[in-house]
Amino acid sequence: MASAFVWNFFRPPKGGNLPKLIEYWFYVGNHGVKSHPDFLATHLHKNLQPDPKWVYVNFGIFKTDGFIMTGPNANPVMKQAMGEASKIKPDAEFLMGGFAEAAVTTGKSPYPYERPNTHRYLVSHFTVPDDIPAGEFEANWKDLTGVNHLEKEVTPDMGYVFSALYRRVTPHGPYRYVVRSEFSDLHDKQEVGFGLVEKLRDFFGSDVLASKKIEADAALSKVVIEMQLD
Repeated sequence: MASAFVWNFFRPPKGGNLPKLIEYWFYVGNHGVKSHPDFLATHLHKNLQPDPKWVYVNFGIFKTDGFIMTGPNANPVMKQAMGEASKIKPDAEFLMGGFAEAAVTTGKSPYPYERPNTHRYLVSHFTVPDDIPAGEFEANWKDLTGVNHLEKEVTPDMGYVFSALYRRVTPHGPYRYVVRSEFSDLHDKQEVGFGLVEKLRDFFGSDVLASKKIEADAALSKVVIEMQLD
């Protein structure tokens, strides 16, 4: 059973050359992430939005929080792997955080798992002020993250599977919460997927979030590479 997760948001590299960024990701995965005893799987999502803020988003799945520990207990093998990978793509720039699964719409954690490459994902991220307690946010998470709004828009032909909420548990990290919503039948309906993203973005710009000073964005993505436990 999985109990810890990592979200990495990769910025478009200043020097371009996305294949080198993929090579960077492969090196870190094969020489650092997969070597950790807690590793279960990691999924590299490609952002399908035009002019993306993040070109790739990595989602790592682990048995315990041992992999995401920082400070003196940080994983030395991972440090070395990232140092070597930086020689492959020196301008690789990303934001990383360790997360815990806070809620799932189905009430059941689905990890670890493999998914067909036809599945698509809406990945949303949230900057939430520290003065909003985790309990308050998570009690109302479907309202505050737009999942309730999203579920009113989906139709059976989109193949909506579930949405899951992740809470950052490390001091570092780009966002306090991330939501991943999964669909099985958007692979041949990309414009429909973009339409769902725009509906979420409209919601994120509403007074509902502005009054609480919550900042959010969303993007449509697909998993382009998976690494699973051997």
